[in-house]
Amino acid sequence: MESLIQRHISIIHLAEQHISMDLTTGIREVLLMETFTGPVANLHLFEKPDSLQSGTAIEIICNWYIENIVKDVFDAGVMFSPTYNCFKSSQLIAGHLAESFTRKKELKALLRIFGGYGFDRIDGMMREHMAALLNCIDTSLRSNREVLETIAGNLNSGDHVEREANLKQILEMESLIGFCIQAGQTIAFRKILAEAAGEVLEEKAPLIVSLLSGVSKQLPTDIPEKDEVKRLRKVANSIDVGGGHDMEWMHSIMEEAGAASDGSWTLLPHLFATFMVSNIWTTTTYDITTGGFNNNLHCLARCINAVIAGSEFVRLERTEQQRQPLSNGHAAEMVEPDIVSRTTVEANIKSAMQLYVKCSAVIVLDSWGDNNRSLIIPKLVFLDQLCDISCYLPRSTLEIHVPYAILRSIYRQHYGSSFAAMIPEQSTPSPRQSPLISLNHSSPAARSNRGGNSTPQSSVQNSGYSNASSLQHGAGEKQTRRRSGPLEYGTNRKVKFVEGSSSEGQGPSPLPRFAVSRSGPLLYK
Repeated sequence: MESLIQRHISIIHLAEQHISMDLTTGIREVLLMETFTGPVANLHLFEKPDSLQSGTAIEIICNWYIENIVKDVFDAGVMFSPTYNCFKSSQLIAGHLAESFTRKKELKALLRIFGGYGFDRIDGMMREHMAALLNCIDTSLRSNREVLETIAGNLNSGDHVEREANLKQILEMESLIGFCIQAGQTIAFRKILAEAAGEVLEEKAPLIVSLLSGVSKQLPTDIPEKDEVKRLRKVANSIDVGGGHDMEWMHSIMEEAGAASDGSWTLLPHLFATFMVSNIWTTTTYDITTGGFNNNLHCLARCINAVIAGSEFVRLERTEQQRQPLSNGHAAEMVEPDIVSRTTVEANIKSAMQLYVKCSAVIVLDSWGDNNRSLIIPKLVFLDQLCDISCYLPRSTLEIHVPYAILRSIYRQHYGSSFAAMIPEQSTPSPRQSPLISLNHSSPAARSNRGGNSTPQSSVQNSGYSNASSLQHGAGEKQTRRRSGPLEYGTNRKVKFVEGSSSEGQGPSPLPRFAVSRSGPLLYK
């Protein structure tokens, strides 16, 4: 029997060489389509019930994940937990909680069954879903273009009344926020799936994973990229090697779908900034246990980061593609064209992200008052968490608009008691150590970067209270390690701003009254 099967396989491979068709994929398609996915009792029936789903087994599985996990059509309280790197739910889904289906262990088992073919089908269906969500963002940008241009024009005018009136004219804001949260959840699920695929491949072919990891770091950075470079980046991204998963995946989807082709996409940071006046903030709280917000707004932050980065990449790449044929037509002119690389793309992304933070901070702090103080807190925590998610947004950018002392006060007053119960008390700290210990009880981001090392010596070396010798000794390490949390800024830290940013030195600062106040908008103790 085995020799007969091998003979048939060799015949199929021989036929593929002559007709240039992937018959293996076709046979897999037929087998998966004939795979029975209904109840075992229905196997005894000669007629298929109407409720039986059609399509391949992998399509049925992918549709189930999109409907029940990403969209949460049954309102099971599905929420992505960055701490546990899976989705959790408050209610049962098909008799189990969401983490039973979204843990990396379960996804690895799924990929072992369906292989690379199954991953490609799931990835393709998620790309289609993401393209539909991007189309919703494009529609909103087009319909709100005039209002967004007005908001962008009077951002530095200081006219709060006019700005608030313009913000109320944004159409379908609540629906768009829901779509963006779905996009963030799709990105999060795809990231877990890519990590699972990488681990499965490493178990079977570790040399291939090592090769892809090394090649992805040495690929050319010229813009526009060649087709073979794009394919290599896509393969590396499918197993989560090379870094930048969210931006790379979003860039490839936008490129295939032809997104960000309209001039209104330059107003994308302003559109996302208008979300700060949404009604969703009235029920938003940050959960230390899960590492996210109770209504998945941390997925909104992930969507904002990926969509802004992907759109800037696509727009610059498209502009360069249009410019090159024109420059080639003037061969007689001895003028060397400007070399555009990924460094230029990253600079544009950083500038757009800084513009978003500036617009959001202005909108949030303009509405600050005693009556809505509880609504301001989750918004500032959201901006702080965005800095932790995005590699294009240093926390020094947020500190320009929101003083670090305000963020420290928020974490201390609202989350300090929770961390006091989770972190063991240290015995008799010295005066030099006590400020850092109080800060470590305040910031969830600072706690996550401690890596389990809670010795006073290591804590002092990472604080602004360390002496000159310890600073010189750890200077090289600090330059390569990214700060986490708003509470790890030293007292002698210099705030730097990226050149070319559109948010540097424009307009009056929204916080002059807080800079000279000892107590600030929140009570300091």
